[in-house]
Amino acid sequence: MPNYGKVDLVPFNDAEYLRWSEGFAFRRRRERQREGKVRIEPAALSIISFAAEFGVRSILSRHFHLGDRRILRYQDPEHDDHHRGRHRFRELDAVAFTGDKATAVFEFKLSGLGSASAVSRAAKQLRSAAEMIRQGYGHTPKVAVVLIHAGEGHPDLGKPGGRYGVRPVPLEKVRLDHLPDQPIPCFIFSMKEAIEEARRIGHQVDHELERRAAREGKHGLQSAKPRRLRLPRLPIGELLTAISWMTRSLIQAVGHVTRKVTRRRTSSHHAPYRRRRRSGRGYRR
Repeated sequence: MPNYGKVDLVPFNDAEYLRWSEGFAFRRRRERQREGKVRIEPAALSIISFAAEFGVRSILSRHFHLGDRRILRYQDPEHDDHHRGRHRFRELDAVAFTGDKATAVFEFKLSGLGSASAVSRAAKQLRSAAEMIRQGYGHTPKVAVVLIHAGEGHPDLGKPGGRYGVRPVPLEKVRLDHLPDQPIPCFIFSMKEAIEEARRIGHQVDHELERRAAREGKHGLQSAKPRRLRLPRLPIGELLTAISWMTRSLIQAVGHVTRKVTRRRTSSHHAPYRRRRRSGRGYRR
């Protein structure tokens, strides 16, 4: 992992972070316009997950002391940020503190089916964030994955072994200093209890949007039914006629050019004609 030098945890309303995020959003819009991409309306499950994250933070705050400083400010040596005096930022979903010391980092994942790939990605991101905090503050915080399960039944978390393996842990029976390092603990919340907590702390969540999100989550995020795309009707007969005419014209043009540039060659089995002199009566030599 590269050396990020001085790494700081700054609050969400940090002025430099707000300028950076506004510039990042502006660059993304310009990039979409340049490539001709159309902004797609997000699914209901993606919209309502924003409120669900607030609900999960409220539940976690009953067991851990969550702080406002959850934005990592760092400099990437691969982009020569040290010499340019430029900072980059990385948002963490939740950070627990003991005094002024960041002691635990949480990564939220929303999954319709609770796929093992989602929690594995979260585990890799947590290991990276913990290493950045170690470089900046000299200690490695505990890490934990938080899965917001929008599907039915029990989520599939994959095998608990390995560096990025996770194991489900009940939140009520865990202490911050007793969080295991490996496999990474995973706290599981249903979408329903996360939304109910968000409503309890004052967030307005549309009930119809919640029902749509439940339908999408039942079949998984990737299987959510897209909006039907209507294509304009085309005159197929006229289109095929035009293509045929253009193809015939192209073949004729290629043949004409080929005849012009290709030299005629005499066949090897035909000898060139040469008139022979005849001798005899009536002929002069």
